[in-house]
Amino acid sequence: MAKSKKETNSEKLKNEQAQANKFDKIIKENILPSIVMLVNRILGLDIDVQNLLDLPEQTQITIEREPDVLKMVNFPNEPHKKFILHIEFQTLNNEEMHQRMMEYYGILYRKYKVPLLQFVIYIGHKKMEMENEINHNDLSFRYNLFDMESVDYNEFLNTDIPEVVMLGVLSSFGKEKKEDVLEKLLTKIVTLSTTLPRYKNTNIKDKFVTQFRTLSRVKKLHHFIPQILKKMALIFNIEEDEFYQTGLQTGQFL
Repeated sequence: MAKSKKETNSEKLKNEQAQANKFDKIIKENILPSIVMLVNRILGLDIDVQNLLDLPEQTQITIEREPDVLKMVNFPNEPHKKFILHIEFQTLNNEEMHQRMMEYYGILYRKYKVPLLQFVIYIGHKKMEMENEINHNDLSFRYNLFDMESVDYNEFLNTDIPEVVMLGVLSSFGKEKKEDVLEKLLTKIVTLSTTLPRYKNTNIKDKFVTQFRTLSRVKKLHHFIPQILKKMALIFNIEEDEFYQTGLQTGQFL
């Protein structure tokens, strides 16, 4: 029996959400090494890493999901300036994002009694289309909405942290050829992961290459990667790639 259009759209939405969850996991795994650069160079803040404090792991957020980045920004000599830095990454447009961010604000403000500075960083392929404010008679709320496409990839390329360089695949390539930029980023990642002392005697390179390949799908650039890997003489068994396996199981290659 042929599937209805409604069933097909529902399955497509579920697949997109599953892919988004995979991307979110990679973003979270790599965000800590890049958090200071993101908030200062990309978001235009001026925060000292020494002032970033982890909130208790037992913080209860009774809504759909835990925040991506949640840090208390403390100023020892100026305690009145203390605030919570809250960052969310979005691979898909969410028509309820402004409502969700307001929920976070209310719950966290009630618990910690300090203001929040909130950012949603959009890294999706489609045009960013989300509301970032709510205005009612007795309520005015707003969070900061930021499109990674507004950042030049060199901001990420010109660092010595492979996890940061990796995020360059989500930024703007300007007028340069996509395959050339991807090769620059991937070459830098491989070089750092094989030469930095902290990665000695590890196979971290393979992990970074796989994550880079996965993130490239957010921007629909994954079809460039096999040829670049071949050019770089890196061995990558596509039959072991999780997206390849998903394609076999569903009968479609994303």
